Amino acid sequence: MDRSLAEKSYDYIREKLASGEFPPGKQLVNRTLAVEIGVSVIPVREAINRLSSEGVVRHVPGAGAYVRKTDRQDLNNIYVLRDALESCAASEAAQYITEDQLDELAHILDRARETAMQIRVSSKGYSNKRQLERWMNDEQQFHQRLVEASRNPLLAKVIKDNRAIAMVFAAQRYDPRLLTTEVAQETCESKAELLQALRDRDPHRARQLMSDQICRGRKTVIGFLNQQRRDRI
Repeated sequence: MDRSLAEKSYDYIREKLASGEFPPGKQLVNRTLAVEIGVSVIPVREAINRLSSEGVVRHVPGAGAYVRKTDRQDLNNIYVLRDALESCAASEAAQYITEDQLDELAHILDRARETAMQIRVSSKGYSNKRQLERWMNDEQQFHQRLVEASRNPLLAKVIKDNRAIAMVFAAQRYDPRLLTTEVAQETCESKAELLQALRDRDPHRARQLMSDQICRGRKTVIGFLNQQRRDRI
């Protein structure tokens, strides 16, 4: 089988998962996906098996493959992993980041501030779906660019290959109430501090600020899920 077709199928499904178009619980039908992608069912089957090995898809005997539903413990574990990996990346980036990369991070932060401003002036006190989507895309880009700036190919590969990390971003896309005015403002302020630590070439402060930011995100998301659970009782 042409390996490029398997990669094409894998990338297509991963993109749909990350964007929220394939939400938790959705069945992944080989033939349907093959038609969408323009390949046979064989590379699609291989892509789904790969996603299953990464823990993103689960096989139900006699029923098929489904996008895995992420529970609170899964999210907690992923945030712990992100803290270890991305805090290290921030520390490394403080030593090696270029001026162009700093400018790119600053540009992403400016976009996040624009979104935060839009949320602040709304009457609801939290984002709408479009604002959340834009926010999460910028959030992903900021973290990806920071990892790239670490100039540590092994660290970057571990983060990239650990596809479960992307589940954190995907899990946060489904309810705009997650992104409140306060959360958006705190996140922008934290990123501004991190950006300054990178400009100052301060690896210890960069590591701590990244760790604090990830821990704060974990508290926000898991707290939100817990509140939803209490509201249903």
